[in-house]
Amino acid sequence: RGRRPITAAMVNLVGGGRAGGLRFTVASARGVAVRRQPSADGALLATLEQGEEFIASDVSVVEGVEWARLEKVSGAGAGEGGESRRVALDLTQDAFVPTEDPSEGPLVQKHAAAAAAAIQEGVLSRAEINEILAGSSDPTMALPLEAKYWSREQLQMYVLSAGVIRPRNCSIPDERLMANNNMSQEDIVRSLSQAAEWLANADALLIGSGAGMGVDSGLGTFRGGHQGVWQGLEEVGLAYEDICDAKWFADDARLAWAFWDHCYKAYQGTTPHNGYASVREWGLRCPLGFFSFTSNIDSHWIASGVGADRVLEVHGAVRWLQCSKPCCPDVWRAPKDHGLTMTSSHRVSGTLPICPKCKAVARPNVQMFGGDSGFSKARRVSQFGKYDAWLKELEARPDKDSLRIACLEVGCGLTVPTVRKELEAVMAKFPQARLIRVNPENPGITQEIAHRGVSLPLPASVAIDELRRQMDAAEEKVTFLLWGQNGGCEVRAPYTSSLGRLLRLASAEGGMEVDSSRDTRASWHDMVGRQEDIKQDSVVPISCFKEVKRPNSSEVEMCACLAVNCPIRTTKHPENLNEPLARRVDEVRRMLDEMNALFEEASYQEEVRRCTDKRSVMKTVRSVHYRVLPKYGFEASERGTIAMTHFISSVQLLPDVHSKVERSMDLSYVSHMGHLPSMAPSTSSSSSAPAGLARTPSDDVRLKSMPEKAAEVEEQIWISLTSLAPDGSEVETARAESSSLATAADLRRALARLWSWDDDAATGARFAVRRQGQLCDLQDSDIVLQALFVRAQADGAAPPPLRIRRPAEEMEIAFVDMAVASGDIGEDKAKTYRHTVMSDCTIAELRKQLAAALGWDAAEQKRARFVKKLSTGFGTLKEHERVEGRRTIYVHGAPLSPRLGAAGAR
Repeated sequence: RGRRPITAAMVNLVGGGRAGGLRFTVASARGVAVRRQPSADGALLATLEQGEEFIASDVSVVEGVEWARLEKVSGAGAGEGGESRRVALDLTQDAFVPTEDPSEGPLVQKHAAAAAAAIQEGVLSRAEINEILAGSSDPTMALPLEAKYWSREQLQMYVLSAGVIRPRNCSIPDERLMANNNMSQEDIVRSLSQAAEWLANADALLIGSGAGMGVDSGLGTFRGGHQGVWQGLEEVGLAYEDICDAKWFADDARLAWAFWDHCYKAYQGTTPHNGYASVREWGLRCPLGFFSFTSNIDSHWIASGVGADRVLEVHGAVRWLQCSKPCCPDVWRAPKDHGLTMTSSHRVSGTLPICPKCKAVARPNVQMFGGDSGFSKARRVSQFGKYDAWLKELEARPDKDSLRIACLEVGCGLTVPTVRKELEAVMAKFPQARLIRVNPENPGITQEIAHRGVSLPLPASVAIDELRRQMDAAEEKVTFLLWGQNGGCEVRAPYTSSLGRLLRLASAEGGMEVDSSRDTRASWHDMVGRQEDIKQDSVVPISCFKEVKRPNSSEVEMCACLAVNCPIRTTKHPENLNEPLARRVDEVRRMLDEMNALFEEASYQEEVRRCTDKRSVMKTVRSVHYRVLPKYGFEASERGTIAMTHFISSVQLLPDVHSKVERSMDLSYVSHMGHLPSMAPSTSSSSSAPAGLARTPSDDVRLKSMPEKAAEVEEQIWISLTSLAPDGSEVETARAESSSLATAADLRRALARLWSWDDDAATGARFAVRRQGQLCDLQDSDIVLQALFVRAQADGAAPPPLRIRRPAEEMEIAFVDMAVASGDIGEDKAKTYRHTVMSDCTIAELRKQLAAALGWDAAEQKRARFVKKLSTGFGTLKEHERVEGRRTIYVHGAPLSPRLGAAGAR
C-alpha cells in the first residue's frame, strides 16, 4: 500500500502484538526507541524508523509522557512476502515505546481506525445509527442510551414510527402519554403567567438544569437541535456516549484529552447568559432559600455568582481533576490552561495532566458512561450532603404540606433524565410544590403531576426573560406588620401572599425566630368590626389593607396589620422587633411624645377647658396636630390627621404606645368631652343651611361647600361612603368631598336630593362610624367624619343607593388578559373575550357567569381577579361593585379561552 518494506524489527513487534491492539506508525525522522522501562533512562532494546508500524497492547502516562506497551514475545513474526524470519530481540518482559517527546512533540501517529475498532461487537456503530436517523423525518430525534444495543430492526421501527413502536423497557417515556406536548400560543402565554405567579410566591426554589441551559451562552448540547460538542467525534468515528468513557484515558489518553480539553476551553471561555443571574435573584427572594441541581459540568452556576454550597453538580465538573486509575479519591482544581495543542489526528500534544501522587494521567472529575467505577465521588458526596440537608430541613418543618416550592427545570432532555427524575421526586414529597418545565423540544409533563405543573416550550433565556418581565411588572409589593406574642416583624410581599409565606419571610429576616406550627393563625378586624381568622394557606383579604405613611417619609403605602398567635423573637432588638418595624415604632413614639408635651402646656389646658362644645375641642386639638404633623411627613389638614391615626394604629398593639395614645386622649381633653354638645347653639341663620351638592365627571360625589359658620374656619374634606346590607356586608362605595362643618343632617338632605331618595329612604338612612371595632350611629347634629357607613334604619331593609340608579340594560364588556396592562404582550396579540351582561350585574355575579361561559374550574374561578384601569394605574374591582358603565375589564389568574364543552365555546 505504498508503505516502506517491513523490517526485521517490525516483524518481531507486529508478530508480538495481540489481536485488536492499538496500531501506530512512527512519525519522527529520528525514529523512536524501544526501552525496557517507561522512562528515558530505561535500557534501549531497539529503534524503530520513520514509517514503520507497530501494534501495542495499551498505553499509559508516566510523569506526563505517554508510553505504548509492547507485550513480551518469543521473537517470531511474519516477514516481507510472507516469509518468516527470527530476529535477535529477546523481549522476555514488556517493552515500551514513547509516543511523544516533550521538546519535539508527537513521535508516532495513532491510526484513527483503532478508535472505531475498539467498539464492541454486536453493538450498532455510530455510522449505522446515523444512517437510520437520516431516513426519518427528524434526524435529531432523541434516542435512549441503550439504543445502540438494540437490533437494527428495532431501531428502524423506533425511528420511523417517531418513538411509537419501541422495545420493552425503553428508558425514554412515551411522549404521547404526556401533557403539554402540543401547546398553542395562548397556552404558552397562560403558562408564563402561571409560572411567574408561582415563582413570585415561592417559599423555596429548586433549580434543575441540563445542557439546554447553556445553549444561549453559546454552548452546544449533546443531542437535539443544538447538538455540537466536538467536531473531531465524526473524524474518529465515535459518538458522544462513546468518547465519554473513562477507558480512553487508558487506551488513548491523548484522544481522551483532545475531547476534554476542548470542552474545558469551551466552558471556561464562555460567559453565562443573563438568565443565570435572574434565576439566582429569584432564589435569593425565597425565604427558605434555593438550590441548583444540575447535570451540567461547566460550573456556570458557580461562575454566575451562586454560592458553591448551593450547587450540586450531579455529574461532576471539568474544572476539577482526579487520578484516572484512580490511586486515591482526591480531586484538585484544574489549571487555567492545560497547555495542550490539538493535532491533525484529533489528539493533543504537550504534557498531559498527571496525578500528583502516582504520576498516572489525570482525568476530569466527571462521571462518564460505561459504568465509570473510577469516578471519584468525594466532591459530589460533599455537595449531596448539603443538598440533602436542605431538603430534610424543609421536610421537617411543621408547615411542610403548605410549602410552596417552585421546581424550575430548564433544558433537561429525556436521554439522561437524572435531573427530571430528581425534580419529580421532590414534587412527590411536597404537596404544594409546582413544576415549571422549560424545554423547546421535550416539554411534556407526566399526567400524574400535570395539574401541578406548566410547560414552556421556549429556549432557556427567552423563557427566563419573559418570566422576569412578568414578575417585575406584577402588582406592587405591600407591607405586612406581623405582631406575635412577644414581638413583631415588618415584611414586604405581594398582595397575593399567604399567611404561611409571610411567616416564612419573617423567619428569613436576619436574626428573627418565628415559632409557628400547623395551628398558627392570624386575626384582623375589618372595617365593619368583624374579626376573622386567617389560615396559613389563605391569602390576606384585600379589605384589611389601608393606606399608611411610610416611616421617615411622606409617601404612603398599602399596609395590613395582623395579630399572629405564635412567638416572634430576635436577639437584635430588646423588644423583639426587626429593623423596619423598630424604625416605625420609634417614629410613632417620638411623634406622640411631642404632641403630649404640647397638650400638657398650661396655655393649651386653659384654652381647651374654655371650650363649650365638641367642635371647638376638636378645633383646639387640631391646632396642636397641625403644628406637629408636617415634621413627620403629614399634611397639616384633616386628611393628615386621619393619616396620622392610621400610622399610630399600625403599632398600637405595643403596650407603651397604647399608653401614650391614652395619655394623649386624656391631655387633649378628647376623652373628657362626652358631656358636651356637638356644637354650641348658633344664632346665624346660615348655619342651618344644607350643604349643596354638585356632580363631577367621575363616579365620585362632590359636596358643595357649606356656608361659613360664625367664628369657624371651614375646610374641604373627602368622605368615603360605604353602604351596608342587613347582614353587615358591603354593597357599594362612593366618595364625597364635603365641608368640615357639615352635620349628618346636612349630608342626608344633600344626598337625598342628589340621588333621588324617596322619603322613606331619606328618613331611614343612618350614618355610622367605626369605633373600637364597633359601629356607632351618628346623631343628626354630629359633624360628619371622613369614613362613614350608610345603612337602613329598619331591620332587614336594604340601604339607600349611593348613586342615581339607571334602568338596567344589556351591555357588552371586553375582558382582556392582564398581560396587556403590564406590557408583557401587545393588545393585538392578547386574548380578548366579549361577554354580554346586565348593567346592574355585580362582580360576584359576573365571576359565576364567566366561569360557566369559559369552563373555569373551581380553583380558576376563585383565583380570577377583575381589574379596572385608573388614571394612576390599576385597581381591583370588589365583589359588590357593579359593572355599569365599564366597557373593558382586565382579567388576571384565569384563562380567557373557552374550553371545549363550555357555554361560551364556539
